[in-house]
Amino acid sequence: MTTQKEAFIEEIQAGFFGDFLISKSLITAEQLREGLALQEKKKRHLRIGEILVELGYLSFDELISCLREYRTQIRLGELLVSNGDLRYLQLLDALDEQRRHGGQLGEILVRLDFCTPDLVEEALELQRSLSLDELLA
Repeated sequence: MTTQKEAFIEEIQAGFFGDFLISKSLITAEQLREGLALQEKKKRHLRIGEILVELGYLSFDELISCLREYRTQIRLGELLVSNGDLRYLQLLDALDEQRRHGGQLGEILVRLDFCTPDLVEEALELQRSLSLDELLA
């Protein structure tokens, strides 16, 4: 059984992947909301990608291709957390602020005083130069 914290983290991650699919114009925001609602109702746990395939909004091949691409991208917040420059709860606060009001994550982190402008710029430079595999190696 998953804890409430694990369920919350899975929901946040599903939203990230869903937003990625929207940015690729593979699904709409409404389709993502429908998939997330269905995910909450399911008795057995399915990941959002599996649900979107089940609903017919995404082909299995599209899902696999997107998962490969998504996993090779390094997101700014993940980079800052993995380097110890940002706490995970701070990242969640900043992402919530971004969802509610829009804007670039780096600018939000600076505005909330979670990071300095120099730290964000350094992380963005590192983000551009590394792949996820290099970071995890």
